[in-house]
Amino acid sequence: MRKTGLLIVIFSLFASLSLAQDPTGRQIFEEHRDRHSISNVLDHVVMLLIDKNGNRKIRSLKRYNKKFEDGLKRSMIVFLEPGDLKGTTLLTRQLAENEYKQWIYLPGRNAMQRIASRSQRSAFMGSDFTYEDLQPDLLDNYNFSTPESETIEGKDCFVIVMTPKNKKNTSYGKRIFWIRKDIYFTMKIEFFDHHKRLIKTQTNHELTTEGNGVWYAKKVLMDNHKKKHKTLMGLKERHENKEIDNTFFTQKNILKGMHME
Repeated sequence: MRKTGLLIVIFSLFASLSLAQDPTGRQIFEEHRDRHSISNVLDHVVMLLIDKNGNRKIRSLKRYNKKFEDGLKRSMIVFLEPGDLKGTTLLTRQLAENEYKQWIYLPGRNAMQRIASRSQRSAFMGSDFTYEDLQPDLLDNYNFSTPESETIEGKDCFVIVMTPKNKKNTSYGKRIFWIRKDIYFTMKIEFFDHHKRLIKTQTNHELTTEGNGVWYAKKVLMDNHKKKHKTLMGLKERHENKEIDNTFFTQKNILKGMHME
């Protein structure tokens, strides 16, 4: 028993050392996911839309995220302003380890509408983020390149190309990620279509942490090169480990308007 226990310890130390010295692309993404996952969080966000002529639209919203007791996650995006969007809600539910579903609530119709797989490639409420962008990647659906290195803003980053195993599952032919080596957090993503054309770039700014090792960006910019349009998401408030009742993330709760209370 002592010999077996010693072998387990040696193997664990070797695995940790291997990850630190030469992690694979998949291992980096798993570490990124594990380090920055948090049980409950509430964000108050301002969304700024900028068209090719410099015209601007401002929207205010709240984002709720929770990991349930069974380990599965749910999230909600609720619009507060402007008035014609108030109450509009995107509900994302993890049904299994490798399965997510989304619904949109439009107050004028007072009904929940399921977001079909094909519709997940559409722009979310006029922004440069698609419905697909607003749910976690299922890592089993992708291949990862051997990490390379590049410095951005003085920070050493892993550079990894993520390509889908089945192009029908995504609107992107590939994405290139720049992930900081010291904190395993993404600084930049380039999005390419299935014809290998760069269509948009996401950059994350003002990275910060509450001291618990979980990092987040106070500002996220999505630059849509194809449409010459930009979306800036600015964080006004953040509340980590805030108690959110499980029933909050239900269609019944939304249809009753309780998500606005």
